[in-house]
Amino acid sequence: MNNLKNVLYLVTFVVVFSYISTPFLINDKQQVAISDEISYKVVKGDNLWNIGYKLNVDDISKFIFEVKKVNNLAESKLSVDQIIKIP
Repeated sequence: MNNLKNVLYLVTFVVVFSYISTPFLINDKQQVAISDEISYKVVKGDNLWNIGYKLNVDDISKFIFEVKKVNNLAESKLSVDQIIKIP
C-alpha cells in the first residue's frame, strides 16, 4: 500500500511539473525562432574581437562592424555586465 502511494505521488509530481514547465519551454523556442539575434553579457577582459573569436566567427572585422551597428556603438569599448546583441 505504501509503495502504491509513493508511485501515485511520483506520477502526480511529474504531471504537475510538466504542466507548469511546458509553457516556458515552448515560449523560449518560439522566441529563438522569431529573433535571429542573440544576447551576450560582457565579462571582464572581453572585447569585440575576443567575442567574435569565442563565437567562431569567420570574418571578425565584419562581425565587429555589424555588432557596433546593431548596438549603436560609436567605439569598440565594452563595459563589464553590458549586454550586447549579436546579429
